[in-house]
Amino acid sequence: MGPRRTSALPLAAALLAAATACVQGGGEIPAALQNVPGVIESTSPAGEPSSMNLQDLDNSVVFLVTTVSGYVLEPGDGEGDGARSAEVTAVRTCTGWMAGEGGEIVTAGHCVGRDEGRGAVVASYLSDHDVADEAALVAEVEIRVMAGQPGVDGAIITDWVRARIVDVMPAEQGDLALLRIDGPGAGPRPPALAIARDDPRPGDRVTAIGFPGAGGGVSEERAIQPPSFKSGTVSTRRASPRGAAGYEIDADLGPGMAGGPIVDERGRVVGVNSHATRGGYKEFNVVTGTAELRRLLAGNGVG
Repeated sequence: MGPRRTSALPLAAALLAAATACVQGGGEIPAALQNVPGVIESTSPAGEPSSMNLQDLDNSVVFLVTTVSGYVLEPGDGEGDGARSAEVTAVRTCTGWMAGEGGEIVTAGHCVGRDEGRGAVVASYLSDHDVADEAALVAEVEIRVMAGQPGVDGAIITDWVRARIVDVMPAEQGDLALLRIDGPGAGPRPPALAIARDDPRPGDRVTAIGFPGAGGGVSEERAIQPPSFKSGTVSTRRASPRGAAGYEIDADLGPGMAGGPIVDERGRVVGVNSHATRGGYKEFNVVTGTAELRRLLAGNGVG
């Protein structure tokens, strides 16, 4: 696949906040943007590829910006209601991919999960406040997800579009999420990727796709860069505390690639980027398996 020419893709200023920044009282949102991994959904197209089509994979991947806005409530002193903070905003970036012909997107569950959103808002609040009992803090949040693609020749999504959260599978149950682009202005959808029938096996060669560290460079003046393709091998099978299947791979993944697809040598999705773990002398990356992905999609009528 040859080089792709990029052009600027505008992003609303409200999205340009650091994941640990606390924005209160209508102040300016900092320009820095912290990348945090994530997850979403999918629908298999008819037929399966006989070989990997890099252009189709490139065109299917989407850049996701999750903005969490909310308020932190401190406990009262026994004589009245607790204090309510000014609005706090936290932003994270992840990768998603098209899994259905109806605008369905798959990403990591923790990228759009409400519990993670509350945690991000509380962390932002604590970065500017000293609180005696941090565990007693409660956050009320709203979550907004926007999807975009690099501004290249032939790009399908040429402007930012809202992605609706359909379902979230918590981290301990599989770390997956399903999104859908189906509102006014959604426009044409990128091609959906095929999903493998079986989970990967130790020793299989795989490729992880996503946007590593891309969030910090996104602004009205800068472009979303094309996604990275990182090759590696499945090393072992893992299981979450709830028994959800996962796999370690040794591909070199970066923050921001969470939620991106893991594909086999035929270009079929065999997993979704989840999180990193340190074992022995090096860091391994954990991906969600195919069974959980298919279960999420089937439960929501996708595929």
